[in-house]
Amino acid sequence: MQRISLFLIPGLIAVVLFVVISSFESVSNVPSPQYDQTYLKFDAYSAGINTVLYARDGTINYTLQATSQTHYSDEARTELKNPLIQLYQQGNSRWNIVANSGRILATPAKNDTTTHLIELLGSVEAYNIDEFGNRTILSSEFLSLNPQMETLETDQAVTLVTTNFRQTSIGMFVDLTTEEIFFHRSNRGSYERISN
Repeated sequence: MQRISLFLIPGLIAVVLFVVISSFESVSNVPSPQYDQTYLKFDAYSAGINTVLYARDGTINYTLQATSQTHYSDEARTELKNPLIQLYQQGNSRWNIVANSGRILATPAKNDTTTHLIELLGSVEAYNIDEFGNRTILSSEFLSLNPQMETLETDQAVTLVTTNFRQTSIGMFVDLTTEEIFFHRSNRGSYERISN
């Protein structure tokens, strides 16, 4: 009986060691997770940006601030976090736009220049104070800004609030040079004294 147990114990130890070593090899053969390489391809990242962009005549066209900016190597897109844009007219800041996020899309134009379209997303608010101190606030979940053409546009729900007027609509176009606002459809407006 003792001889059988002497052969049985080393045999059990050998079986246990074989199982343990086999399990380590199978764990090490598990492939590592693959990440979407197209998402990770960027060539520049900035934190706390503050940029001033000038018009051809040397005056300030607009300023752009953001907590972070990521430029992707496809050279057509820059992602922004918490952007603040100040649009200037005749040397004065006229419109300020804030949003949760944004992206700058660069498209080549016919005359060898590049047009930059800025799309703003999430709690977008554009506000203006006129020379008399009256405030105008436009709010939407999406606004598209063309800084060269000085236009704002959306196809989503938008609300305009002034000192004594509230307008809601689905879709809107704003010419910032003339400050003309065109609402597209489902327009509803009311005149009332709106307190701040």
